[in-house]
Amino acid sequence: MIYQISSTPIILFILLTMMGGTAAPARDTLSLPLSSRISMHKGRPTIFINDQPHYPMVYALTDVPGGRWSWEEVPQHNIRNFCGHGIKLYQLDIAMDHIWSEDGRVDISFAQRQIAGVLGVCPEAAVIFRLHVTAPKWWLYKYPEEWVRYADTDYTDEEKIGLPRIIESDNYPVRRVSMASERWKSEASTKLGEFLAALARTPEGNSLAGIQVANGVYGEWHNWGFYWHEPDVGMPMTRFFRSWLKEQYGSDGGLRTAWNRPEASLATAEVPDFEERRTTAGIFRDPARERNVIDYYRCVHQLVADNIIHFAKIVKESWPRPIITGTFYGYYFSVFGRQAAGGHLELHRVLRSRHIDYLSGPQAYGPESLKLGEAYRSRSLITTIRLHGKLWLDEMDVEPTTPIERDSGYELRLRNSLADVRRNIVFTYTKGMGLWFYDFGVAGVDLDGFQYNHRGSRGTWDHPDVMADIQSVKRLLESRLDAEYRTEADVLFVYDTESFYYTASLRGTDPVSNTLIDYNTLNAFKSGVVFDPIHISDLTGTDLSPYRTVVFGNTYLLTHDQREFIRSRVAGDGRTLVWFYAPGYTDGVHLDADWISELTGIRLLQTTLTRIPEIELSLPGDSSMTYQVGEEPFGPLFALDDPEAQPLGRFVETDQIAVARKSLPDHTAWFVSLPNKGIEPMRHILRTSGAHVYSTQGDIVYAGAGVLAVHTNRGGAHAVLLKGGTVVSFDLPEGGGTLLLDSRTGETLLPSP
Repeated sequence: MIYQISSTPIILFILLTMMGGTAAPARDTLSLPLSSRISMHKGRPTIFINDQPHYPMVYALTDVPGGRWSWEEVPQHNIRNFCGHGIKLYQLDIAMDHIWSEDGRVDISFAQRQIAGVLGVCPEAAVIFRLHVTAPKWWLYKYPEEWVRYADTDYTDEEKIGLPRIIESDNYPVRRVSMASERWKSEASTKLGEFLAALARTPEGNSLAGIQVANGVYGEWHNWGFYWHEPDVGMPMTRFFRSWLKEQYGSDGGLRTAWNRPEASLATAEVPDFEERRTTAGIFRDPARERNVIDYYRCVHQLVADNIIHFAKIVKESWPRPIITGTFYGYYFSVFGRQAAGGHLELHRVLRSRHIDYLSGPQAYGPESLKLGEAYRSRSLITTIRLHGKLWLDEMDVEPTTPIERDSGYELRLRNSLADVRRNIVFTYTKGMGLWFYDFGVAGVDLDGFQYNHRGSRGTWDHPDVMADIQSVKRLLESRLDAEYRTEADVLFVYDTESFYYTASLRGTDPVSNTLIDYNTLNAFKSGVVFDPIHISDLTGTDLSPYRTVVFGNTYLLTHDQREFIRSRVAGDGRTLVWFYAPGYTDGVHLDADWISELTGIRLLQTTLTRIPEIELSLPGDSSMTYQVGEEPFGPLFALDDPEAQPLGRFVETDQIAVARKSLPDHTAWFVSLPNKGIEPMRHILRTSGAHVYSTQGDIVYAGAGVLAVHTNRGGAHAVLLKGGTVVSFDLPEGGGTLLLDSRTGETLLPSP
């Protein structure tokens, strides 16, 4: 094999000189290889470089032409800027298109130049590659038989004007190599191993601390085109599905029994087409009739998870010293209702792998998560991820609305920008996690349509006051890394991923689950409480003593053992349990409405509405209000038929009870037939549940690891109630603010900018 390598000191010196950098790195960067790992440290997953813990704050370049190469002018400026403000961890993109030539050569020169470009201005840096194992374009067009085929549409041609991003069209129904292509997987694996072996022998390779394996839409391991379109009915996927079914069922007889289809055959089983993917039991799949569709989605998600683990394993085994491996995975919130089509449903399959050290994803984009005064939040069930000893890194890829023009509103807009950035950083810290600043390196438009980066070439974060505050926050949080981490949440939100195999997957056909997931947590933030999100599979291994309130989200699928644990261990100690819609409605084999009543301790009956479901609330101390769910009638629906429950909401059409509270001997139970996107009844339930309410003013409050953050979009007088009973009052100027307090004493750690 022929490698393109530039590794001699004189060539590196010339390269760095041409890039405007220096050739005298500190810590003998080019002679002392980095050893890196992620390990638990004081109760939180932490990056260790050469056995020294580092607060997980990273600066990441884009993959967009003009901002992607570290040796170019604008990236050099921004890397130097972040380095000067104390950030020494960097993430850079590189793709198989840059590595793997059609003639079989492996070219590591781009990788070398990427690392050298960072070292030229930040000699003590450690570099993480976001390495796209996606087949290069020449390979794609050479092997059309390996393409994905969409279940609902034909291909769209990619735009070929200018210099596009390699991943620009990933979320459209374009030609891409199937996730199930064995040829791609085999050949890409070989080339990845060769690339790593060659890079490890170079001086630049000494500064490589990690590899994040990437593929799928934007490198985020979503099925191609998943946002609008249904995944893969092509021949590679069909072959893989048949192989998967053989492993699951062993014989035609086993398949026929499972699918309840006497004609089914392992040799001829087909991927379900678009029409087959419609549900037969309202928004639920009947396992007795739709096992083939349930199997297909599970097969696809296991394939994606196994591909991630496969490529991470190659990294671990090919690199000559300990190296961090990561991936985009674990998205749960803000997945646009496309969890089954392209989400990340096999979370524990990835978490169990010793080859994966961290998971990551962009912050939640909605609902209402980006604007000033709203609740910035991570995309994943990060309490579960921490419990499994993995690190979660938020990708902060939304530009702060930092002003340029020093007009009359300059100070206000700058203060708002600083409040936003600080809020985002501190949220991840309070959950024991970290983040990276993602820099598109191009002009942007803020949420009000104002073009705010229109003069010169600047980085996303390139403002002296923004950078100074990032440094101040980093120093504060770093100073607390040796303090034992503890959650300060007393509300636990319990969610499931596998339930999505049993619910409607086509766009717009499930009006309930996303409200349970995205809006319920948003409303919890606005209620002034602090909560942890967890996967139902981790409930049995969780210390429940801190939690006074447990909210069950889309826990439609429950095993017998899970039901028993909830009834015997969770529903007790005076807690409040909050149930929504259809908890425990299926065990994966049957659907049974009686199981909901048995689980919740509240007698329910199945009901039918002929109109769009509408619920009228009558909460104590509040005037009545109504809310609708969905855009047309749907089912199944469940109403309360329990004289011991206190009714607090009714279906408008039938006057049946839809929301109620019931006092049981050892706990209190709430049942809400359908969730509301608006703040009630969630706010009322949480504020009367026994959970600690830090703020009743609508401010966003984060607390964890000894830090209490209060974020708001309005000035004036504010107050928070500490758990010890102390009220901390403070005044803020006009606009947004983010104040950092010691969560125990109320001492100001960092005043609002």
